[in-house]
Amino acid sequence: MIKKTLFLLLVCLLILLIYACGAWASFRTSDRKVKKRFARYGLQAEIHYEAYQGYALRHIHSKAFNPDLPTLFFIHGAQGSSDNFDVYLTDSILNQHANLISFDRLGYGYSEFGFSYPEIDLQAQSLLPIVKKYHNPSLPSLLIGLSYGGPIAAKISLEATASCDGVILLAPALDPEAERYFTAGRLAEYKLTKWMVPQSFIVAQKEKRAHAASLAQLVDEWKDIEVPVLMLHGSKDKIVPFKPNVEFAKKYFNKDYFEFIEVADAGHLFPMRQEQMLIELILEKLKALKKE
Repeated sequence: MIKKTLFLLLVCLLILLIYACGAWASFRTSDRKVKKRFARYGLQAEIHYEAYQGYALRHIHSKAFNPDLPTLFFIHGAQGSSDNFDVYLTDSILNQHANLISFDRLGYGYSEFGFSYPEIDLQAQSLLPIVKKYHNPSLPSLLIGLSYGGPIAAKISLEATASCDGVILLAPALDPEAERYFTAGRLAEYKLTKWMVPQSFIVAQKEKRAHAASLAQLVDEWKDIEVPVLMLHGSKDKIVPFKPNVEFAKKYFNKDYFEFIEVADAGHLFPMRQEQMLIELILEKLKALKKE
């Protein structure tokens, strides 16, 4: 009992420290700061807002859209925002070969921040018009989804077959039976502690609570994806468990289109630590998808 109390106190202190970090804890970067950050890399970032059923969604372009290049769409997890993929959007090689677009999903960043929209279908439908808008039928478009963004990317590929030529899933949370719930997350639910938790954490916790049920509705749909799906997962992932999610994907995705790569000795955040490996893979996939 004493150990549990001490653990909860430590968690509370940690949350307070995170809360004190302000903007960082909210995973939000203002338009002005986005442009300033990209300018350091010689890039003129563009910030766009699109309306979907009364919602406002923000997406970041690393540079002016070039219709003669293929397009990469990046979808973050929870918590998160478009700036989770800055290391990719600011990469000089990727910028030479593709348009790079990163989303603030509904509830995060500057897309209806602080309100929860946990349904995977709604998240996918809200991004679908933007994917269609920037897709060039003569050039490949690739969806890249991280963690909770993984099933959203996969769902978009089902709904936009003509606008999506491939999907890369990075440590995706797919198996509804393998959802993990953490003690610290409950601090975002209790009235006594909710006040100290950043709004993005509260949104993420609501999303997490609804995720298993939302995923369960999609189990029988994954086999219908008929574009190449590449899944990468860290073998030491403690956030989205490695074994059950990999076994689930191998069972339910169409084997003719599915490919899996194990990232040895890596945890959940390997995309932020092994970016060069991923950049090379992304370029390989783009080359393989290049249309005649």
